[in-house]
Amino acid sequence: MKLKFQENIDKIKDCPANNEQGEKKLFRCVEKEITEKSFTPQAVLLKPKYQDKCIAWGLSVFNSFDSANQMLKNLSKNKRVNYSKIAQGVINDSHGIKYGGSNKKHYTFFPTEEFNVVENFEIVERND
Repeated sequence: MKLKFQENIDKIKDCPANNEQGEKKLFRCVEKEITEKSFTPQAVLLKPKYQDKCIAWGLSVFNSFDSANQMLKNLSKNKRVNYSKIAQGVINDSHGIKYGGSNKKHYTFFPTEEFNVVENFEIVERND
């Protein structure tokens, strides 16, 4: 499975560290109009600052609407201008790697090259 930004990820030892198996409904803070820009990793946005940090090449996602909403509330006012909505997507093993880490509410999602994040995430107003 080839991930987006694979050539950069390969330069980092043991990146990503593991993959949580199974299907998960995950949530992400996005712009009010979902575009590819809402799914740009920090390593790209803040180049070269985070190029050597594995999780910076993935996408920050949450296991619940409430967790994503809490992150949205904690964003700076400047970031909230751009990231004002929450989108959900159902991610399975063929879509990429879901790295859980120690915070069980947060995942780093490394999508495959083929996975279209814009088509697979939709804005939600609350947790259903």
